Amino acid sequence: MEIEARRFLELAIHVKLASEAVLEAARNLAKLKPDVEDSATGPWRRAMDELIAMNVELGFMERILRTTAVHGETASAPLAAAAVRG
Repeated sequence: MEIEARRFLELAIHVKLASEAVLEAARNLAKLKPDVEDSATGPWRRAMDELIAMNVELGFMERILRTTAVHGETASAPLAAAAVRG
């Protein structure tokens, strides 16, 4: 099955928007950081770590989609690349 390059570009745009939303959530979460170093910071740190990890993965997805759209590769190429990396 092949997907048109413009569809990959559309997906890349949505991934980019999701990435920007994650960054904004991280900025807002940073404002909520507990002032004291106690057990309350544990969940906050884990939430921030997960937002960062999600944004890294979204960045990988965006690059794969953009590369596919620009080079006109088939849908199987980015899936194979992700399988090798993952």
